Amino acid sequence: MNEFNDYNQLLRYLRNNSDAKFNQFNKRIVKSKIQTIGCTVTFIRKVAKSCSLDFVLSLPVNKFVEVDLLRGIVISSAKLPFDKKTKLLTEFADNIENWAVCDCSVVKITNDEKPLYFDYFCKLVEDISVFKCRYGVVNLLSNYIDDNHIENIFTTFDRIRLWNNYYVDMAVAWFIATAMVKCRNKTIKYMEGEGRSVLSKFAYNTALQKMRDSRRVCAEDKQRTYSLKIS
Repeated sequence: MNEFNDYNQLLRYLRNNSDAKFNQFNKRIVKSKIQTIGCTVTFIRKVAKSCSLDFVLSLPVNKFVEVDLLRGIVISSAKLPFDKKTKLLTEFADNIENWAVCDCSVVKITNDEKPLYFDYFCKLVEDISVFKCRYGVVNLLSNYIDDNHIENIFTTFDRIRLWNNYYVDMAVAWFIATAMVKCRNKTIKYMEGEGRSVLSKFAYNTALQKMRDSRRVCAEDKQRTYSLKIS
């Protein structure tokens, strides 16, 4: 695949590799107000390998979901100094319009970079923009669910200002269900204590449901979730 350097060329390539049936399915689950072309995330990731950072930064924003996704994947994967990269990530997060672009554009952070990015993503969680907040949560989920960070993240949830927004609540529920697998004892303590008053009722109960649905949570802990449910 040759490197792309022209927007119209890119659109033609995406359309030539789209699928009408998948497009209809994707529209239903993404629920975006932006046009979709009908390309899978796997395909967009392949296309991203042929796109330079400068090229994706020149692309129009919020015209096509696939183009926004391409932009997010390239920016999140770019090897840049912290200050330059977080500037681009913030600009990207400011324009996220749907959960698919948000969740498929997480940053892969090396162990050396973890201290730098932790406060940055925690700050995003406090934002009043729905998908900027969610972007912070999913990046914490992908990189920081461990015993060294989990309690600080739970404290960060105290500062969420968008409880009862579906996309924020679902991201937090997903985070907590994953934390139950990786940081079991601290997560149980949180769900039995502060979590009951900090999380929205929907986020709290959905986290419990996701634990019950998980193959990685033991039967005993699944049973325990029933007594924790908030009615």
